Amino acid sequence: MLASMSPELQGQHENMDAHIIIYENSKELFRCKMTKGSLVNTHVLKIIGYIEKLGQLGFVMDHELSVGLVLQ
Repeated sequence: MLASMSPELQGQHENMDAHIIIYENSKELFRCKMTKGSLVNTHVLKIIGYIEKLGQLGFVMDHELSVGLVLQ
């Protein structure tokens, strides 16, 4: 699983098992809020990044849930 991650992400998670990595990324995704004064585009790309990262880890979300998280 680590091989599918970027070198930065590998370094952050090399001592964690898959469940912990998925949990940590999910937590970040569901807690993510747009900061005041930031661009919507930047926020959406950040959310999509979290969703794609989870997909690379084997945790594929339902399309409706992914869309809901972006619109939330």
